[in-house]
Amino acid sequence: MDENVTKVFVSGGSTFVRHSAKSDFLYVCSSSILKVFDLTKPEQEPEVLDVVNGAKSFETGHNTALVASNNGECHIYDLKTLKETATLLRSPLGLTSAVFTHGGAMALCGGLDGKLQLVEIKSSEHGVKSTVDVREQIASLSYNDVGDLAAVSLANGDLAIYSYTTAEPTRLHTFSSILVDKRSVIGDADTLRADSGLPLDDDDDDMDGFDDDLDQDIANGGAPQTQPMGKDSTAKFSSVRPDWHPSGDLLAIPTRVREIVVYDRSDLSKPKFQFQSTKDGSHTKPIIDLHWSPNGKLLASVGLDNKLVVWDYKTQRSVQSFDVPMRAFSLSWNRHSDMIIIGTTSGNIIRYEVESSTSKLVSDEATEQEGDEEEEGTNEHLDIDGEKEADSNTGGSPGADSLGSEGLFGGEDDFIIDDDGAGYTENGKRSADDIHNGSGGMHKHKKVRFDNQYQGLSRLLPYSPGGTPWETSRRYLTINPVGYAWSVKQEGYNTVTVTFFDRSLHREYHFRDFNSIDIASMNGEGILLAGSAYHKSLHGSKERVKATMIFKTHDQSRNWQREIQLQPGEFLTSVSLGPNAVFACSSLGYVRRYSLYGRLERLEKMPPVVACINSSKYLVTVTYTSPYNYSFNLQDLDGKYYQRSESLPISVSVEGKRHPIRGLFFSSDGDPCIVGQDNVILVLSRWRDPLQACWVPILDANEGLRRIATGDNVTAWPLGLFKDQFNFIVVRGSEYPSFPLTLPSEMSVKLPVGDDSEGQKTEDTNEEGNGIDNDSDDQPKEKKNSGNSAEEELIRTIVQAELLNDAITNDDVEDETAEERLAALSVRYDAALLKQVGQSCNEGDISDAFYLSTKLRDDRALAAAAKMAERLELAGLVAKINRLREARMEIEEEAEEE
Repeated sequence: MDENVTKVFVSGGSTFVRHSAKSDFLYVCSSSILKVFDLTKPEQEPEVLDVVNGAKSFETGHNTALVASNNGECHIYDLKTLKETATLLRSPLGLTSAVFTHGGAMALCGGLDGKLQLVEIKSSEHGVKSTVDVREQIASLSYNDVGDLAAVSLANGDLAIYSYTTAEPTRLHTFSSILVDKRSVIGDADTLRADSGLPLDDDDDDMDGFDDDLDQDIANGGAPQTQPMGKDSTAKFSSVRPDWHPSGDLLAIPTRVREIVVYDRSDLSKPKFQFQSTKDGSHTKPIIDLHWSPNGKLLASVGLDNKLVVWDYKTQRSVQSFDVPMRAFSLSWNRHSDMIIIGTTSGNIIRYEVESSTSKLVSDEATEQEGDEEEEGTNEHLDIDGEKEADSNTGGSPGADSLGSEGLFGGEDDFIIDDDGAGYTENGKRSADDIHNGSGGMHKHKKVRFDNQYQGLSRLLPYSPGGTPWETSRRYLTINPVGYAWSVKQEGYNTVTVTFFDRSLHREYHFRDFNSIDIASMNGEGILLAGSAYHKSLHGSKERVKATMIFKTHDQSRNWQREIQLQPGEFLTSVSLGPNAVFACSSLGYVRRYSLYGRLERLEKMPPVVACINSSKYLVTVTYTSPYNYSFNLQDLDGKYYQRSESLPISVSVEGKRHPIRGLFFSSDGDPCIVGQDNVILVLSRWRDPLQACWVPILDANEGLRRIATGDNVTAWPLGLFKDQFNFIVVRGSEYPSFPLTLPSEMSVKLPVGDDSEGQKTEDTNEEGNGIDNDSDDQPKEKKNSGNSAEEELIRTIVQAELLNDAITNDDVEDETAEERLAALSVRYDAALLKQVGQSCNEGDISDAFYLSTKLRDDRALAAAAKMAERLELAGLVAKINRLREARMEIEEEAEEE
């Protein structure tokens, strides 16, 4: 055993150990020092970094480390440059735990003040996104990065589960008194790491000298001799930190009765199973630490009985046990799941090799249940050039050679670790041909070239309303006012989670994706997902490939999956789920209609389709015309065209943007809407009449945000249009919505006619802040801007009334208050005109005032116009308006007589 023990810190101290998830680095932290070992270069001295004193937790992410300290500070460090990056948080009381969240973009911190604080890592301000008062001291945190769930261990023995899928966390479940009660010890300054759920070395802070004698450490059990443990001492040493399974589905909890129970996140009301002790190992004293292996097949736990036990997930029993010669403090698996390293309370680390037979005992549950699907799915993610993306969070290939007894503790490791299981080329990536053929050979890196047949379509990309590209290991598949679906990369598959803004409608659910799902469509009843086969069709080969389409109802009452045989070079560009039909459109212009039961009902061919949406009656398709122009079609579900191949007024050649379309949806009154990269919301008007359709810009979202939001680099991610309110997600500091997703916001529509704020910001660009000069006395500008505001209100009212009237006439609106809204718009129309009449009267422009009066519809509005003219002593205008009223009355009387 001695050869497996390494003295890392001669001064002793409780020692954190963490392995890199992507490479062969081991991070060992103790006594305000972090040492970085390259396991492939055992002869090389470790690199050293000074960290904050009094570390209570130590976590590593993608080239970063997070340290929470008992002085209330949380620090982040760059593991490449070995420098401190920032102080994320300062708390008045000590912090006990900090973990990375949302793919490493955020950090969740908790401590003695009982507050959970979510802090931004990527932004320079490191602002606190949310704060939750849990009303109890926090002992430890564990985070599920797949489902964005936080397991919060409380000092009173409770375990609370919080959802961080949105910016406002939600408590999903509380396990009452399942953990050891630490209230008597968590605030004790001499507590042996109790407030982090792990024991501290009781002589951490009073080391009188160096101790580099391993034999003495082993003889002493790694710590000074102590009195037999009482109730409080047991509580100090007992772990209260649960651990999430790498798949994100399971949570292993060390209970107060020294059992390890496992819960499924889909049903936290009862345990899924409990690990059973066997002759191969069990714990007779409290558990100090536990962790799942990276491949999820095994669980390792170490206890105060100086035992390291390996548990098998499939059999739910212990399969291997080791004696630990000194007091353990933490444990970590290497990325190949065949070696465990334990950090002790005396500055040592101990290596244990897990028998290969043990590693092979388990056949992954997903492999058994989804084996056929996994064979079909490739889980390859490509960028727009068709090259494979670097997977920043995925571990190495499970089949790669493990370190075994080599590395830090043995002989030379002169082989290259294939971090992403993709093979290496001179430029670090495989070519597109290698990806397609599965070759890992050393070939020259090259861009994908399309055959001439497909050259013009190289700009086409799969599109989902609200969808985003991959951000490290996660992406949004679709976002709309109902909710959103998001995907997280796993080892060999993805995990898709479906979440709702109104959690009373449906319960959040998740499933494993073995089909490389990259497009989706969602409504209040279900979700439609598809693997577009985009990466399989990039090179334009003559081989036919298959796309996969999956439908799920939110209540799981009806699910189906079917494959779509595609033409050579074809891939799905968009899918749409409506109340009574499903559509799948492709890069070669095939439009396939399916029933909600997965039956093909209609097939049509048109120019290459860029995007599609459908309602209960209509289908809108956006088609590719040229590299500089898109067209649109509007037809009913049976194929009758209302508009065909009409030009779409959005910019297609938008440099640096992933897709020219930011949003495509039907308004609540059934009118098609589209949002381009300029963030102007266009609504289609008069589309039921041939050759009359026109796109009306009803809102410039960028300008609207400048009116209602503060700060720079704020954009709107479009979701929908409800009556006169634009629904969107506020995006700050990035191009796409981040994790966690903020709740939707609303903005009143306002036509971009150049109103007061726009005029002032254009002319007063030298003014600090928002550019508005509040002290300006430029009267002509005020006159013009005031007029623009009244004009905008009038035009907006006309547009809204026209849209609503068409919908009512054609029985396309479901709102029972539609008639009342139309009547209210008629009143607003006259009111907007009267404002302009008043402006013209004030300016003495009698001709303009009378012209506007002729447009007034209600006699009461005409009477009001006459009174305004009379107050300003415009007798001629009063006479004209009165004659107009009399003429209208005569016409009405004649009409009644007839």
